[in-house]
Amino acid sequence: ILFLILVTDLPPSIALGMEPGEAHILKMRPRPKEEPIVLMWMWLAMIMNGAVLTVVVVAVYLISLINYCDGEILQSNIYMLDSYEVR
Repeated sequence: ILFLILVTDLPPSIALGMEPGEAHILKMRPRPKEEPIVLMWMWLAMIMNGAVLTVVVVAVYLISLINYCDGEILQSNIYMLDSYEVR
């Protein structure tokens, strides 16, 4: 688990730490109270990222089932394979 945390958290942390600061950032006015924190285009990007990730994961899973389970996808059919106990 520690390795996973290091691999996924360390590069963004290094990138944020090495980024030069903006001199006028504290002089900028805050966002209005009416403006949402997550804007519509951000919601759309999150939904699209989730959809693409879901499609890729399901596709990889189905491709691996087809390749390693003699073309069977359903669990009931995989149980009936002659070589089920060996795998």
